[in-house]
Amino acid sequence: MSVHVFLSYSRVPDYKYVHRLAAHLSAAGVSVWFDQEIVSGERWVDVIKERLDSCAAFVVVMSPASEASKWVELELNRAEKLGKPIFPLLLEGDVFFRLSNVHYEDVTGGRMPSARYVSRLLNPPTTPVSPVPRPARLRGIPIATLTGHTEWVSSVVFGSDGQTVATGSTDATVRLWDLTDRGRPALTATLTGHTDSVSSVAFSPDGRTLATGSRDATVRLWDVTDRRQPALTATLPDHTHQVLSVAFSPDGRTLATGSRDATVRLWDVTDRRRPALTAALTGHTNVVSSVAFSPDGRTLATGSYDATVRLWDVTDRRRPASTATLPGHTHQVLSVAFSPDGQTLATGSGDKTVRLWDVTDRRRPAVTATLTGHTDSVLTVGFSPDGQTLATGGSYKTVQLWK
Repeated sequence: MSVHVFLSYSRVPDYKYVHRLAAHLSAAGVSVWFDQEIVSGERWVDVIKERLDSCAAFVVVMSPASEASKWVELELNRAEKLGKPIFPLLLEGDVFFRLSNVHYEDVTGGRMPSARYVSRLLNPPTTPVSPVPRPARLRGIPIATLTGHTEWVSSVVFGSDGQTVATGSTDATVRLWDLTDRGRPALTATLTGHTDSVSSVAFSPDGRTLATGSRDATVRLWDVTDRRQPALTATLPDHTHQVLSVAFSPDGRTLATGSRDATVRLWDVTDRRRPALTAALTGHTNVVSSVAFSPDGRTLATGSYDATVRLWDVTDRRRPASTATLPGHTHQVLSVAFSPDGQTLATGSGDKTVRLWDVTDRRRPAVTATLTGHTDSVLTVGFSPDGQTLATGGSYKTVQLWK
């Protein structure tokens, strides 16, 4: 397949890199055009306009020189106006401010882009792409306020029916809410029993069980089949410190729990009344703040205050194995989430950034983008069901949406 791609860059000092880039992309089957192909005697402006208008994708090589280039600015203006798919490459310096909400690939040091990046170039969107509005322009419309907790709300999750929400709080309780009427949500039950803050809540895939993790170092399982009369079915007391994160596997048979004791524990919860510890994952050197299963249930991602993310093969729940350690964040990792197709992992950190990782090869994950824009720690990350949007929440009262 051959795709016409327009390369935008600064001739000085990025010319040599762009020459190598063009050769690399051409070898992969991408039809590339950049200004070296202007024939003597042709009118410069007309040729660039014609090529840009007809391209299927627009690649901009970001560097301090290209950000200062009037030609790059003009080309980028037109590409955005025409809704061309934009594929930025960060060669040097910082991401262009105007592109801070667009995924980019880090090629600092003169690296060539990854196979996944090239694959996206070979299959660009066929319809015009509209720039994503900046979060400040979004106008969410509140339809209801759920009140009752007496302290901070630390965790919120929807049930699989889409009509139930569970909220965990530092007041040591969990509340269940019926959202059948979105304008008039109703409290159906308050779950008590934890002796300290509730840090994390998670519904099982079938929506019949709720897991709650607490700073009291326990995890509790609740039968919430009857939303008005939930019943405690089991308490998991094995951690030696606060439990900060809980997650069910896609088949609902395994629960993963992350703790301040720097371990992750896997539990067989097939029998909700007799859960059994199957494995303790060690290797992190600090608090495990977030755990997430891949959509196929074969991989577990764990984020830690030791500034790393680890991937684990949990195909055999009794003999899980570490497959990779993802370094790069310069501060604690606070949240991890897989994309719906399982090929991308998003990680949020106290270093104010979000990183996207290509985890197609679980043993050789590669960072594909670093998202900047938050002014404080990124506390939570989550993909939309179609995988096209990432939401990131910061500690400075902001949520950002990324295309």
